[in-house]
Amino acid sequence: MSRLILAVMLALGLLFTAVAPSALHAQSLNAEDRKKIADARTVISEVEAEQEARAESFSGLLELRERIEPVRDTLKAIVADLQQKLTSEAAQLTELGPAPAAGAPAEAPAIAASRSQKQAVVNEIDGQLRSTRALLVQAEQIWGEINEARRELFTSRIFTYQNSVLYPRFWRQLFDQSMPNLRERLAFKAQELSRGMDQRESWPVVVALLGITAAVAGLLTWLRRIFERFRARAIAEAEAAPSKARIVGYAYLVLVVRAVPYAAVSLILWIAVARFDVGPEDIQSFLLGLAGAIAVYGVATGATHAAFSPRAAAYRIIQTDDGTAGRSVVFLDIVLATYLIGLVALGIVQLAETHLSVTVAVTALVALWVTVTGGAVLIRYKPRVSDPPVSGLIKLPLHLMRPVFWLLAVVIIGALALGFISLSGFIVGRALATAVILCLAVLVYVAVDTIFYDAVAPNALMNTKLSGALGVGPNTIDLAGTVIGGALRVMTVVFTILVLFSPWGLEFGYLNPFEDVFFGVRFGEIRGWIGAAGIAIILFSAGLLVTRLFVSWLDHQLLPRTGLNDGVHHSVTTVAGYAGFMIAATVALAVAGVQLQNVALVAGALSVGIGFGLQQVVQNFVAGLIVLAERPIRVGDTIVVKGEEGRVTKISVRATELALGENSTVIVPNSDIVSSIVKNRSLIDATHRATVRLSVARDSNLDQVFAILREAAEAQPNVLKSATPTVNITRVSEIGIDFDLSVLCDRVSNLDRVRSDIYYAVLGKFRESGINLAEARTIVVAASPPPAS
Repeated sequence: MSRLILAVMLALGLLFTAVAPSALHAQSLNAEDRKKIADARTVISEVEAEQEARAESFSGLLELRERIEPVRDTLKAIVADLQQKLTSEAAQLTELGPAPAAGAPAEAPAIAASRSQKQAVVNEIDGQLRSTRALLVQAEQIWGEINEARRELFTSRIFTYQNSVLYPRFWRQLFDQSMPNLRERLAFKAQELSRGMDQRESWPVVVALLGITAAVAGLLTWLRRIFERFRARAIAEAEAAPSKARIVGYAYLVLVVRAVPYAAVSLILWIAVARFDVGPEDIQSFLLGLAGAIAVYGVATGATHAAFSPRAAAYRIIQTDDGTAGRSVVFLDIVLATYLIGLVALGIVQLAETHLSVTVAVTALVALWVTVTGGAVLIRYKPRVSDPPVSGLIKLPLHLMRPVFWLLAVVIIGALALGFISLSGFIVGRALATAVILCLAVLVYVAVDTIFYDAVAPNALMNTKLSGALGVGPNTIDLAGTVIGGALRVMTVVFTILVLFSPWGLEFGYLNPFEDVFFGVRFGEIRGWIGAAGIAIILFSAGLLVTRLFVSWLDHQLLPRTGLNDGVHHSVTTVAGYAGFMIAATVALAVAGVQLQNVALVAGALSVGIGFGLQQVVQNFVAGLIVLAERPIRVGDTIVVKGEEGRVTKISVRATELALGENSTVIVPNSDIVSSIVKNRSLIDATHRATVRLSVARDSNLDQVFAILREAAEAQPNVLKSATPTVNITRVSEIGIDFDLSVLCDRVSNLDRVRSDIYYAVLGKFRESGINLAEARTIVVAASPPPAS
């Protein structure tokens, strides 16, 4: 029997060994993953070979990065899959246990074969994982080198030292050598363009497109003037305080009407280049760049006019006075037009491929003209009044515009004088683009606010239609709009920040400057620059700012639409504030390299020593958490604690503030609230019963007394009509008859006033009706005569 069992086990072992290669193959990479790895290796080799050749081109480096990025993502996915497989197989191998030691009894052949098969699978997956991970590291390294090359190229072009504009030799060389060369190059380009157009017979197309462009531009400009007159007339005839939706609608109309003529010209130029062969490739690139610059200028000038509305203060988006609005629009119009002309001039210079000094001169003149023009506008402007009235929807720190401009002006003039011409042109371009981007962001922000906050308010028409179509309540629509609007606000702010901090191309015609943020700088690199402590401080500050904004949004936007009372609002916002603080602190400590378990150990070691000193603080802190969680008292409740009665104005984690009727504040530790008997007059119901007690003479007309008391109670506006006032006789004595008038007051805060008003009314009626209050009688006991002697 034992031989039969041994033979069966041997056969099973041989069978398992025979199928082991197929099982091993099943655990290895499939054909698709093998092909992905081979393709990735090919792309990595090609990109690595082309890096040096494209090191001086922004577009070339960007193309290489776009080729390497999907390879990184693919390799990351394969590495993650292989790591998961390796972990699973290694766990199964561990369950089989180690092989028997030398001299130990032999184990079953099936277990040995299984261990051998599992070990082979683990070895193969581990080898594939190592090779794939090495390839991923190579791709990551190339990706970092490309980004570093782009940063170095950007920095080298920005901070390139060139001849200072103060050197006479620079201008003498410009007029003696560069300008004649520029004329010759332009004449050559014109002849080349003319020959090319003659060969292609493109003159009729160009003439037709020029005619169409002129006609369209003239028509749209005429329509814009008609719109401006119509807008001015409509504004004059409209109400003095237009609605928010009307203001935002007019702002977008101004943006569209001002941008459309330039967009039409840009579109025609693009059609001429894309659909018709109008010249050599370099001229076509110049025309595409020109089309893009014209379109951007149209959007920029439309955004500034829409945001500032210099001629209609009631329809202004950015809150400011008329003088600042007019000055801002004039300044931006002039400098944007100057910058557009400078871009076109730079494009022509690059097209001519002339001396570098011409490019330097054009850049310097544009930067200088923008600075001088802005300074002249700021200097000549003098406010008519010391404190002019302001209007607008969104408040921005425009008071910083003047010092920021003068600071930039000093830097630009200094860069021009020292010979850093590219730096001066870069600062001018970034400053103008930042202003335009902020105007566009403000327009988007107010549109989100108008659509998702005002348009879906409970009494708005859109809310009624949506609630009827979706079958939900108006408050639900309002709450959903608030949540969506808050998310869109965050997206707008984040996108604006990313755009402002994105690298921008320097070449004329480079129309997609926002391809990534900080040139692909990774977190580890930033941490290496400013240190872990600096990153921790920045993250902690940003976390506190985000927490403050989020709590403000909860308190002013979301929670008021939920129907919750003020106490719940305060509890939610307080907990959210402390939670945000704890999260920010935890993240900052983790980034700084502080292990939280080490903090816990230190705190545990010090807890014995500082426990007695912080006992009350910790006790109040825990009690505050209990109060915020259980909510036995809420903000707005009227409570009595430790002999003090007042209204709860604030609940923090340490103490609770009560506002007393004597216009003073009492700060009660939370431990007293948790451990003491607290009378909450408005925990379940805000209403409260007030009792008025009076004692009248015994000979008074009782029916008349009852009528006067009820009439005085029912006449009070703060007494609930749903609860009938009750009048009861509580005691009859030799002095008089005692009455209790009980009424239900709408709020606890109105109790004292209701009592006072009822007393005043009742006493007045008693005097008119001749009803006397009970008076205490003094009983005089005569002394007994002395006994007779």
